[in-house]
Amino acid sequence: MSNQALAEISRIIIDERQPPQALQRALDDYSRLCSQATGIMPDPGFTKWADDTFLAEGVAINPQSAAYCLKDYQRSINYIRGIYAAILDLKRRTPADPVNILYAGCGPFATLILPLLVNFRATELNLFLLDIHQASLDSVRKLMTFFALDSHRITLIKGDACRYRHPQTLQLIVAEVMQKALEQEPQFAVTVNLASQLSDGGIFIPQAIHIALCLGHWKEEKKACLEGKAFFTEHLYSSHLRHLVADILSLTPTNAAALHKQASYSETSGKYEINIGRVCIPDIDRLTTFDALLTTRIEVYRQYTLNDYASNITLPHKCYELSPLRAGTCFRVCYQLGSYPKFEFTPENSLQD
Repeated sequence: MSNQALAEISRIIIDERQPPQALQRALDDYSRLCSQATGIMPDPGFTKWADDTFLAEGVAINPQSAAYCLKDYQRSINYIRGIYAAILDLKRRTPADPVNILYAGCGPFATLILPLLVNFRATELNLFLLDIHQASLDSVRKLMTFFALDSHRITLIKGDACRYRHPQTLQLIVAEVMQKALEQEPQFAVTVNLASQLSDGGIFIPQAIHIALCLGHWKEEKKACLEGKAFFTEHLYSSHLRHLVADILSLTPTNAAALHKQASYSETSGKYEINIGRVCIPDIDRLTTFDALLTTRIEVYRQYTLNDYASNITLPHKCYELSPLRAGTCFRVCYQLGSYPKFEFTPENSLQD
């Protein structure tokens, strides 16, 4: 019965014709069934921070908070559909061979891939689920039985995705362990470590994460988003409600290692930093009414993308250190590595002092 329920949930999620309300209900049903089977209740994290794991390269959020990520509906749908499309593409290339898949940071519900397994025979996929929290792996083991997936080739691995080495090359790697603007969580370090373990022609999801600095009206944009108004980034720029200052960083599986090699130790911050370059505040009308914002755009796979406000991990991040905005002011930009990864902006005049 539970397997049939999972099959229906999967059918709805991968059906491009389904309206948002149906997709949300399907994910809520999946969450309810997972909680029923495991006893883990999704939690936004505010009462569970003590259970987070603090790594050398960022924070691995606790199982309850990881389960709550399912409630970020557009994020979940786009990733699940992108992964499904990637698996189908890989199967078409070598239909006789199983696809080796690593899902790093799977959390307690393995949300991005477990619902898809009902669409494949047990011998078609070799799935490796990696998480640093034993509680998450124990939860997934219960779900395998609950959804009658025990016959599938699923291996549970406890480990740190920033350091994990797989014994064989992988055709598909899924790693979504990030916050907006690549802050706090270890997406950068995980990408650096795992991308090199892909086979030739393998697929890494997400395919790209783009960070840009722009000037916008943070409060007004958030208010419109909360009111459910349609959000079109192109309209904001064409209407001069936003101004692009600079494309800051694009993280892809092919450039991650090269970016990491550029990092050097800073005596000032006591951290390793990647020097991004220099940005200057433009001279625009009513400059003081704008906010400096870091925006995040994610290319999951093919047409599946997450733009501004589509997800909690693509919400614009206000750069308070650039305030008050003054035309012509220039900043050195770096990406700081370590236990709390983040972008850092340093005024050029302070570098000269």
